[in-house]
Amino acid sequence: MNLVLIHGRDQQGQDKDVLVKTWIDALNKGLDKNGFTLPESTNIIFPFYGDLLDDLVQEIEKPQTAANAKGTIDDSQLEFEFELYSEVAGQAGITDQQISQYVDGPKEKGPLNWEWVQGILRALDQHTPLGDVSVERFTRDVYTYLYYNAVRAKINDFIIGELQPGPTVLVGHSLGSVVGYNVLREADVEIVDYITIGSPLGLKSIKKKLATPLQFPDVIEGKWYNAYDDRDYVALKPLDKHNFNIDPPIINSNHVKNSTKNRHGITGYLDDKQVANKIYEALTRNI
Repeated sequence: MNLVLIHGRDQQGQDKDVLVKTWIDALNKGLDKNGFTLPESTNIIFPFYGDLLDDLVQEIEKPQTAANAKGTIDDSQLEFEFELYSEVAGQAGITDQQISQYVDGPKEKGPLNWEWVQGILRALDQHTPLGDVSVERFTRDVYTYLYYNAVRAKINDFIIGELQPGPTVLVGHSLGSVVGYNVLREADVEIVDYITIGSPLGLKSIKKKLATPLQFPDVIEGKWYNAYDDRDYVALKPLDKHNFNIDPPIINSNHVKNSTKNRHGITGYLDDKQVANKIYEALTRNI
């Protein structure tokens, strides 16, 4: 059985083998909590696209974010940042009054007031474990992937080129869950189960840039299971009928208590007992 692991952003410059070991070590911890071990027949596939994404981001005229001076930032990017930051801030219970305390300049709320967008970012840094740099870079990379067709096509084609024939369990983390969803709408591969963890697919700012209509990828032979920690502000919302309405519905679980500092890290998802059990069930279903 193939086990495909699609990582999120901010992996550029990393050693692929080290990343694979980090993922598998965490998964083994979760499996051990169930009394399981990773089946010896598992073929681990880790499409490392971190350097490719970083190169492509740099090629897009070194896109700027709301933390930098207005004038180099595209209005569509500013609007995307405003929408995403606002969703995250709303989930965190951060009020407009609190945000205004971090605004240097006009306090008019809106997507084209970059001072306000910067204020949201600062408020997130102060009131959530994400940190402004983490949110800023996440938003920049997701924006570039979603808004530039050529970038998205190159990333998707790279992932598809790494897939191998045979029954496959696919796990997507963070941005990797967005990439995985797009890939599964294009790829010719036998997916036993699709498992997403820490997924931002329920965010309106991200969802509206996906191909429509939203649909359950035809290549999934089994089911789609989505696990998240409701303290993870990147994975704000369950992928349910209100936030990601597809048929058959996605199975959601917010049971995870992610132990990483920002509640979003991959190790804090894979070492979870139930997440590991779902992966094991999928890997052994047809054995």
